[in-house]
Amino acid sequence: MKDKYSILSTVCMYHALNDGAISVVPLLFPIFKDIYNLNYTQIGLITSISLFIHLITQLYIGRSSDGKNFRTLLSFGILLISISLFVLVKTEDFFTLLIFLIFLRISVSFFHPIGIGWISRTFKKERLDWAMGIQSGSADLGAFLALMTTLYLTEIRGWQFPLYLWSFAAALVVLIGMFTTRNVDEKFLTVKKTYKKLKISEKIQEGLLLLKKIKLLIPSFIISGSAWGLIVTYLPLFLDEKTNLSLEYIGFIAAIWVGIGCIISFFYSRIQSYIGRKNVIMISYFITGVACLVLSVNINVFIIILLMVLLGISVFLTYPALASFISEVTEESSEGGTFGIVFTLQLGGGTIVLFLSGVLSDIYGIWMPFVVLGVPSLLLSMLLLFYRKNQFAIR
Repeated sequence: MKDKYSILSTVCMYHALNDGAISVVPLLFPIFKDIYNLNYTQIGLITSISLFIHLITQLYIGRSSDGKNFRTLLSFGILLISISLFVLVKTEDFFTLLIFLIFLRISVSFFHPIGIGWISRTFKKERLDWAMGIQSGSADLGAFLALMTTLYLTEIRGWQFPLYLWSFAAALVVLIGMFTTRNVDEKFLTVKKTYKKLKISEKIQEGLLLLKKIKLLIPSFIISGSAWGLIVTYLPLFLDEKTNLSLEYIGFIAAIWVGIGCIISFFYSRIQSYIGRKNVIMISYFITGVACLVLSVNINVFIIILLMVLLGISVFLTYPALASFISEVTEESSEGGTFGIVFTLQLGGGTIVLFLSGVLSDIYGIWMPFVVLGVPSLLLSMLLLFYRKNQFAIR
């Protein structure tokens, strides 16, 4: 078990750094919007294009990682995050911001198929939901730290300072992670492929077979992926336009959302043991839908804080639940490829939704992104309730 705990602790550190790093940039969008005279459509374009590159890269990395050393690949990805955050400081206009964000998104493409796949492989036979909850909660902790500190540090030291800070942290975490897993048995690092090299048509067929096995969960991955990107991108912009709050307090409200998500993720295993995974995600999408629709028509700060608490519970419970469903239908030799596909579903949905939200915000108002998220969430909760007696993921 020592090797397993070394892997879990390393993946938790890497996940916290990964999600913290990608949370810093959206918080800076209100500043970029003013400095570079951006509109909401341009912000949606920047986020959607970088996400599109992310999903393609993630799909390739996930498929290519099977049979290779997960420790080495994962550490390399975190090192790239350090470099990409460092060069992001050199942003000068819309074009350079787009290029540097694409580089950052390529860098973070390594973690989810490899990191979640590594946890899935290591804990598949015991304490799976517990391990998924712990690693998911660690990611939320990293995002919480980013949301809590970024805008405060920006106000006192400038917008470049948080990027330098997270760049240094990424380099340090790589050293700690490599040291922590230095003595891990090789059998936990690399699993030999049990399938032959496939043609492109065969890879597509294999991917379609996986999607058929999880067809009820496909909308779930799309909506959960969209929820993270949409809220972290448009909530600061919404609060900046609709309220008189300073950037520091806007960051604090966003941090409440992720902070609650962090706490609830650590308790996910216990929650699902009482009510079951199916009920976890059905209830979560219902709460997400209602909270988003209320948020879209409300500018009372106290109600917004209450809604952030509810969204922290509902959105973040879905991530370990969905990952556990997928782990149970995945062979140990194909963890990277499988999680590459399912996380690409998340990013694919997020790419479309983020761009659409930017366009609709320019046309109708900055409240529209929350309607775009709220309505599908409510419909999904009803769909899952209707099919609750069916298997959500076929073994």
